[in-house]
Amino acid sequence: MTPELDAALQRITETERLLIALDFDGTVAPFTDNPADSRSLADSHLAVIQLWQLPHTDVAYVSGRALESLRAVSDAPPGMLLVGSHGAQIQLDSGVPDPSPLSTGTIRDVSRLSSTLEDLVTGVHGAWVEHKPVGAVLHTRSVGRAEAERLQRLARERVAAELPVARVLTGHDVLEFSLRETNKGDAIEQLRAHTGATVVFYAGDDRTDEDVFRVLHDGDVGVHVGEGRTAAEFTVAGPRALAGVLLTMASRRRRYLALAR
Repeated sequence: MTPELDAALQRITETERLLIALDFDGTVAPFTDNPADSRSLADSHLAVIQLWQLPHTDVAYVSGRALESLRAVSDAPPGMLLVGSHGAQIQLDSGVPDPSPLSTGTIRDVSRLSSTLEDLVTGVHGAWVEHKPVGAVLHTRSVGRAEAERLQRLARERVAAELPVARVLTGHDVLEFSLRETNKGDAIEQLRAHTGATVVFYAGDDRTDEDVFRVLHDGDVGVHVGEGRTAAEFTVAGPRALAGVLLTMASRRRRYLALAR
C-alpha cells in the first residue's frame, strides 16, 4: 500500500457516514473458469462482514452479475446492499430488489438477443451464454483466443444488425449486450443518496467500473484493482492486495467509531 493510499484510508474511515462499494469478480474474488465457482478471498469476506457490522457504515457489492447470481456467490449477509447487472438491478437494505418492470417490447428484445447469441455458440465447446433480466452475456474464457475473437466479432455484427439499440459492454473474456442504459456510476449515486454517505470508497477491476470512478466526488476514494489505464486515483495489484486494504479500513473504522462515542 502506498503512503498516499494509506493516508486516504485514514481520512475516510473518520467520516460521519461511510459507504464501501465493491465490484465482486476480479476485485474481492479471483477469476475462475466457471463463474459459479467464484468466491471472495477469506480476508476480503472477513473485512466485508466486519465493516457491515459497524454503525454508520454501509457496504455494497456492485456487480455485472445478475442479482440472483451475485447472491449465490457472494455469501452477503441479509440486508446488505447489492447491485446487479451493472446497475439495472438494485437491492436495498430491505432485502427486496428495487422493482424495475420491463416493457413488452424489452422482454421481446431480450428473448431475441438471447436466441441470437445461443445460435452463435451452438457446437462451440467452452463458449456459453449467460441470460440476464435486461440482456445477455457471451462467455469465451474457456475457448482459444482466435475462436474467442471470432465469436465476439460475429456477436457484435449480428446484434448490431438485429438490435442496434443494445449497449455493448466488454470485460475479461466476456461480451455483454444490455437493453438498458443504466451503469454502475448511476447505481453508486443512488446508493449514496439512499445511505446518506458523506464519503464513498469504491474498488473495481473492470472497464464498467470506470463509470463509477468518473462520478466519484471530491473526498471519495477510488481504487482500481489490477493492471490497465484507469480514472481511479489509486491502484492495487490484485484481489489479495485489496483484501489488505479492506482489513485496514475495517480496523481503523472500528477504532474511530469506538473513540467517537
